[in-house]
Amino acid sequence: MLKKVFNISSVHPWSDTRIFFREATSIAENLDYQVTHIAVQNQVSTNIDTPISIHVLPKLPRLERYKNWQRIWQKIRSEKPDVIHLHDPELLLLAWFIKKRMPVAPIIIYDMHENVPQIIASKQAIPSIFRKVMKRPYQIMEKKLMQSCDGVIFAEEHYHENYPNLTCPTVDVYNYPAIRVESQALPKSDVFTFVYIGSISELRGARLMIDLAEKLATKRDDFRIRVIGTGKEVEIFKAEVELRGVSKWISFEGPKKFDEAFQILQTSHVGLSLLLDNANFRGCKPTKCMEYMAAGIPFIVSDFLMQEDLKRYPCGISAKTSNLDAVVNQALFFIENRQAAKDMGECGFRAFQEAYNWETEEAKLISFYTNFEDVTL
Repeated sequence: MLKKVFNISSVHPWSDTRIFFREATSIAENLDYQVTHIAVQNQVSTNIDTPISIHVLPKLPRLERYKNWQRIWQKIRSEKPDVIHLHDPELLLLAWFIKKRMPVAPIIIYDMHENVPQIIASKQAIPSIFRKVMKRPYQIMEKKLMQSCDGVIFAEEHYHENYPNLTCPTVDVYNYPAIRVESQALPKSDVFTFVYIGSISELRGARLMIDLAEKLATKRDDFRIRVIGTGKEVEIFKAEVELRGVSKWISFEGPKKFDEAFQILQTSHVGLSLLLDNANFRGCKPTKCMEYMAAGIPFIVSDFLMQEDLKRYPCGISAKTSNLDAVVNQALFFIENRQAAKDMGECGFRAFQEAYNWETEEAKLISFYTNFEDVTL
C-alpha cells in the first residue's frame, strides 16, 4: 500500500509553481507516495493530467483563514496521512496541534518560503517603533512551534542564519525553473528589448523600470521594456506610464501563459531583476534570473543579489537600484555592446544547464524525503 503525503497550503493557490508543479509533482513521480495536494482555489482548472489528487480550499479573507485550517484538520484526521508537507508559517500552529492530538502523528515537514521575521522588521505598513517589538515575540513563537516539525526545507540558503539551533534535518531546495528548452536560437526582436517577468510591485522595481525608460529615452530611442506579470498596483503603474509619456518605451502587458512568456524572453535581449533593497530580499536568488539564463539572455540584477553566482558564471551585471544613473549606464552598456550581451547570454544558458535547474533541486528534495524512509510510518 502506498504511503500518503499531504502537501498543504492555506494561503497559496493550488497551481503555485513551486508547491504543486515542482515539489508535489517531483514527489509523486519519483517516490512511492500517494500525493494529495491541498491548497486554495483560483481560476486555473484542476482538470489536468496528474497522478496527484487535488483538493481545493475556498479563498478566504485573512481573518477567516482559520476556517480552512478546520477543513484541513478534518481531512487529516479522516485520512491519516503518513507525511504532511506544510508551506505556510501560519500552519505551524496546525503542526503543533497535530502532534498534540494524534496518537500516532505523521512526519511533518515545514517548507519555509519566506523569512517572516525579516519581513516584519522591514514592513513599511508597520511603524518602525513597533517592528522590533513585534519581531521578537514572533521569533520566539515560531521557533517553539517549529519543534513540532520533523524536517525543515529552506527556499533560500541565508534563512539558516536565523535558525542555528534547529535539531531536525534541514535542506535547501531553491526555486530553480523546471524548463525543457528545445531551442535557444529564436530570432531576436528588431528593437533592442529589455524584459521583466514576475510579480509586479514597487519593491520589485516597477517604478524603477518606468524611471529607467524615461531617462534612457533621453539618450537612446531604439529600445523597449516589456513587463510581464501581475500585481495589485499594475493599473497605477500603467496610468503612470501614460502620464509620463513613456508608453513608446515601456509596456505592462499582464500575465501570459508560460510558453508564450518564455518565447518573449528568448526573443528579448536583456532581462531585468531590479529589486529595491529590502531585508527579505537580501541573499535571495530570484527565479526570474534563472529563467533568463534558460532563455539564453543576460540580465541586470540588484547589486545585493547573486554576486557570488555572477563570479562563478558571468552571465549578467549588477547595479545599485537606489542610483538610477547606474541602472541607466548598465542598460546602455548592453545596447552598445551586443556581442557582450550575446556572450553573457550563452554563459547563462550553460549555467542553467549545469547548475540552476529544477533537476538539481529535485534530487535534493527526493534525498531528503528518502531519509525519512527508515522512520516507522
